[in-house]
Amino acid sequence: MSVIRWGMIGCGAVAEVKSGPGFYKSKNSALLGVTSADMVMTQSFAQRHGVPNAYASTEALLANPEIDAVYVATPPSSHKPLALQAARAGKHVYVEKPMAMRFGECREIVDICAQQGVRLFVAFYRRAMPRFLKVKAWVDSGAIGQPLCIRAVQHQKPAPEDLSRATLPWRLKPEIAGGGKFLDMGIHELDIFDFLFGAIEEVHGIAGNHAGLYDVEDTVTAVWRHTSGVQGYGSWCYVCDHGEDNVEIVGTRGRIVFEFFSDKPLKLITGEGCVEADIPNPQHVQQPFIQSIVDDLNGEATCPGDVESAVRSTWVADEVLKAYRRQNGY
Repeated sequence: MSVIRWGMIGCGAVAEVKSGPGFYKSKNSALLGVTSADMVMTQSFAQRHGVPNAYASTEALLANPEIDAVYVATPPSSHKPLALQAARAGKHVYVEKPMAMRFGECREIVDICAQQGVRLFVAFYRRAMPRFLKVKAWVDSGAIGQPLCIRAVQHQKPAPEDLSRATLPWRLKPEIAGGGKFLDMGIHELDIFDFLFGAIEEVHGIAGNHAGLYDVEDTVTAVWRHTSGVQGYGSWCYVCDHGEDNVEIVGTRGRIVFEFFSDKPLKLITGEGCVEADIPNPQHVQQPFIQSIVDDLNGEATCPGDVESAVRSTWVADEVLKAYRRQNGY
C-alpha cells in the first residue's frame, strides 16, 4: 500500500482541527505542502503542523510532482476554479462542501475530473463518523421497521459577528458563499438523509430574511421526498432567541432521535423502550473520512462519500433557495 501525499489549499479555521491534522494522522497518508491567500498564515500553519512545504501560490503547490491529491479548503466561490486547476494538474481532488456555488458548477467539476482521469471526493465527512454509521446501522437493520418520515430542526441565535455588516463572516456573503448558514450547515443534513434513504427526488422550499442582518437567507423551511418513499420536513432558522438541534426519524415500529451537530447520545425508541448510544465525535471530525479516501485510492476499501449524491445535495439546496436568490439578485 502506498502513502497518499497531500497538498492543501486554504489554511483557515476548518483546516486547523477538523480536517488538516487528518491528512498526516491517517494511516498511509502525508501532508506535503500547504498554501493560502495569506503567506504568513500559510507559514504559521506549516510550522505548527510540521508540514515540510509552505507555498506562496497554488501553482507552486501543484507543480510538486510528489503531491498525489489536493484538498481544497477555501470558500465556495473558489471551489470550482481550484478543483479544475488541481484536476488539470493530474491531482486527485478533495473539495470542501458545498462542492460549488451552484449545481451546474458541480457538474462541470465532475466532468473535468473524469476527463482528466482523477478521482473526486467532497467533504460530506459525517458519512464516515461513527455516530452516523450507528444511525445507518439501526435504519438498515430494521430497528424502527419501515422508515416513513424525517423531521429536522436547526434553530440558533445570531452569532456576535452576525450583528454588524462590518464583521460579517464570509459564510454570510452571497458572492462568496452562495447562500447563508443553511447552505453551510443544513446541506450536511441533506447529505446524510441521502446517505440513509437514497436520492431526494422532489423538494419544495421557502427561504426568507426576517432579521435584516445580512443579504442571504436567515430562515428556511423545506419538504422533500426520497426515491425510497421516505418523506422529510426541515426548519432552519439562524436569528431566533433560542437554540434547537433535533433530528427525528420515524418508522413503523419506532423512531431514532438525535442532535445532528453535537455528539450527545443517540436514542432508539421502540415499544420495548429506549436504547441510547453514546458515541463521542473523533478529535478531528474529518479524519475517518480522510482515511476512507486514502484507503479508496489505495484500492483497499470504498469511500462512503458519493460524488453524485454531493451534486444532488447542491441541486436540492438550489431548489430550496431558487426563489429567494432570484428575488434578491444573486
